[in-house]
Amino acid sequence: MEFQAEIIKAIQSVASPALDFIFEAITMLGEDFFIIFVATFIYWCFNKEMGYWICWCLSLGNLLVSTVKVIFKVDRPIGTEGIRTLREHTAPGYSFPSGHTHASANFFTSIARAVNRRRFWILAAVVPAFVGLSRLYLGVHWPMDVIGGYAIGIALPLVLWLLYRKYARKKALMFFISTLVFVPFFFVCGDDTSFWKSFGFSLGVAIGAFIETKFINFEIDEVPAKKKALRYIGGILLILAVYLGMKAVLPTGPIYSFIRYLCIPVAATALWPAIFKKYKF
Repeated sequence: MEFQAEIIKAIQSVASPALDFIFEAITMLGEDFFIIFVATFIYWCFNKEMGYWICWCLSLGNLLVSTVKVIFKVDRPIGTEGIRTLREHTAPGYSFPSGHTHASANFFTSIARAVNRRRFWILAAVVPAFVGLSRLYLGVHWPMDVIGGYAIGIALPLVLWLLYRKYARKKALMFFISTLVFVPFFFVCGDDTSFWKSFGFSLGVAIGAFIETKFINFEIDEVPAKKKALRYIGGILLILAVYLGMKAVLPTGPIYSFIRYLCIPVAATALWPAIFKKYKF
C-alpha cells in the first residue's frame, strides 16, 4: 500500500480550498441522489424502457460491488499518516472497489450503450475518471479501488446489454433471477449493511418491474410537458418521503436497511406510476 499511498499524497499535494470544493462537487456525480434524480426522470418522463435498463445495470452493479467489498475486505486509506480525508461520511465499509467510481461508470456507460452516440461514450469514459480522481483527492480510496470500480462499471453494462436485448420482454423475470444469484453470498457477507441495502434495492427493482409491467404499463409519449414536470416533482417528493420516513420509523440494522432500500425502487417504479396513471398526469 505504500506506493498507492504515495500516489494519493502526490495528488493531495496540490490541494487548495478551491480544489476541495471542485472535487467534493465532482464526487457527487457518483452518489445515490444524483443518479436517482436523473434515472427517475428518464423512467417517468423520457423513456421508460431506458429507465428500466439503467435501473437494472445500477442495482445489479451495486450488488456486485458490495459483494466484492466484503470478499476482499480492503481497509480504506482513512487514517493513514500523511493522507487527509474529506467527505468521510460518503465512505462507509470496505474500500475495494470504489462504489462511487463504479456507480458513475455504470450509469454513464448504460446510457451510452442505450443511445449509442459518440458524445455519450465520451462522457462514459471521462466523467467516471474524474469521479475516481476525486475519491483519491478526498483520501477515501486507494488507486486500485478506483481502477476496479471503473472497470466493473464499464464492463458490466456491456455484458448485460447482450441479455437485455434478448430478454427485454421478460425483464421482471430476468431482474429476479439476476438478483437471486446473490443469495448464497448472504453466508459470506453476513450482517454487512451495504450488501443488505444493495440486495434490497435490486430485489425492489425486480418487484417494481413485475408490478408495473403486469398491472400498470404507463405511457410517456402523449403526456404534455407540464404533466411530466408534475410527475417528476411529485415522484421525487414521494421517494424522499419513503426514504426519510422509513429511516425515522425503522430501527437500525441490516434487515431494516434491506426493507427500506427495497421499498424505494418499488415506490419509484410501481407505486408512483400507478398514482399518476390513475389521475392522468
